Amino acid sequence: MVLTLKTWANSLLGLFYPRICAACDTQLLQQEELVCYHCERHFPKTLFARYPDNPIEKLFWGRVNIKAAASLYFFSKGDGIQKVMHQLKYKNRKDIGIYFGQLIGVELTLSSRFEGVDWIIPVPLHPKKEYQRGFNQSALIAQGIEEKTAWKMVPALIRIENTASQTRKGKYDRWLNVGSSFRIDPKYSVEGKNILLIDDVITTGATVESCVQCLLKGKAKSVSVASLACA
Repeated sequence: MVLTLKTWANSLLGLFYPRICAACDTQLLQQEELVCYHCERHFPKTLFARYPDNPIEKLFWGRVNIKAAASLYFFSKGDGIQKVMHQLKYKNRKDIGIYFGQLIGVELTLSSRFEGVDWIIPVPLHPKKEYQRGFNQSALIAQGIEEKTAWKMVPALIRIENTASQTRKGKYDRWLNVGSSFRIDPKYSVEGKNILLIDDVITTGATVESCVQCLLKGKAKSVSVASLACA
């Protein structure tokens, strides 16, 4: 009887506040979460977590030493993943970050290449930007990963420069824009730790490169990288 009443209540609530797919705006079925089954089936998965020398890892060859790297999805302008990312970053959809973080966590645990992680560290926002937005999307993704793994999320990186948006910058300009923008929070020591660095979208890799350099200077044992999407 309780289940019947709950189902009835959810149906009634849906009449006034319909649950909408974050990717295509269609109304979700009762058993669907955040995105409809159709969109989730058609999101372009990379499967990079399973394969060494994948395109994300090759992106950093000759730039910085990364143990392993993966992105859950491919990103391209106008697709469902872009809309999901927009909802996360600009529409205050914190639940999207956690949900997709959980999916990433499951994917990473299926790969032996990411075994032995000690800390999950999200790429930080500058405090001013995080205050304006109300949250750090990479930290939400990291939280979701933490919920599906035995790994601990630790905010050990600090952004010390409030750099301009990377969205319209080329590869070289992105690298100049982040430069030495990060440092390790004095409250933490990354020495001897196996780190999993989390970003939302990897494009040129300039931000990730700067973070990895900072962590390795802090004597981290290894740094792996994961993101929700890659362009």
